[in-house]
Amino acid sequence: MIFKKTVFNTNEWRWSKYLKYLLSKSKEYKLTEKEILPKFAYSETLYGSKKNKKIVNLFNWAACSERINLSRALCINSPDYAVLNFLIIPESIFNMPFLGLDFVSLPGYHLLVLDFQPSIELERQFKKEWLDKLLTIKNNFYHQFPFNQEMSQEFSKFFSPALIWMKLPKQSESDYLISNQLFDVFKEYFNLYFDVLYKTKKVDEDLKSEIVKGQNFYLRFRKDKDPARPMLNTLFGSDFTETLLNDILFKFE
Repeated sequence: MIFKKTVFNTNEWRWSKYLKYLLSKSKEYKLTEKEILPKFAYSETLYGSKKNKKIVNLFNWAACSERINLSRALCINSPDYAVLNFLIIPESIFNMPFLGLDFVSLPGYHLLVLDFQPSIELERQFKKEWLDKLLTIKNNFYHQFPFNQEMSQEFSKFFSPALIWMKLPKQSESDYLISNQLFDVFKEYFNLYFDVLYKTKKVDEDLKSEIVKGQNFYLRFRKDKDPARPMLNTLFGSDFTETLLNDILFKFE
C-alpha cells in the first residue's frame, strides 16, 4: 500500500493514528481495496508564492464490501493544512446513514466534524437504541469540553442529533483533546457504526429507491458546495480539484 511509504504513516501528520485505526478496522471487516488513478492515489506538489513555495502531500484510499458501496479517505499534509476527510456510503439495500468525518487543521484553528449522517428522514433510519448510545457518547464528551458550534441551516439538514462539531484554537489543550478524548469518541462512533451495519437486514425495493435518492442528493450537494473547494484549489489547482470532487470523493449514480 502506498500509505506505508508516505508522511501519512508517520507522526508528522496530525491525523495519522486516526487513519491507521480506520485502515485496521477495514481490514478486520475484510473490505476490498479499490484502485484509484495514480495521480489521485498519491500526489506531491508545490503551492504558494514564487518566493515561498511549500510542499503539499495528498493521499486517497478507497475500499468496499458486500455492505459498503464505498469507504474512502482523503488525506492532506502541508505546513498550513492537515486534513482527514472520511466517508462511508453503505449499500442502499441497507437502511443505514453515512458515516462522515472531517478533521481539518487550518492555520488558525482545528475544525472537527463527526457524525452518522442520515440519507432519509432521521426517524425512519435511526434506531432509538443506537441513537441513544451515540447521544450518550456525545454528551459525555461535550460535558468535558463544551465547544459546540452552530452550523448553517444549509448544511445542518444533513446531520443527526449525534453530530460532533467543534472549532478549536491551535493550542496545547486542543492538541491533548485531539490525541486523547476525541480519539476515544472517534473509535466509539466507528465501532458502533460497523456493529450496527453488519447486523442490519436488507430492505425492500421501495425503501432502497428512496435511500438511493437520498444518498445521491447528499453527494450532489457536497460535490457542488463542498466547503473545502477553495482550499483544494489553492493547493492543487482547479482542474485537479474538480476531478477529485466529481470522480473520486462525491461520485454518484
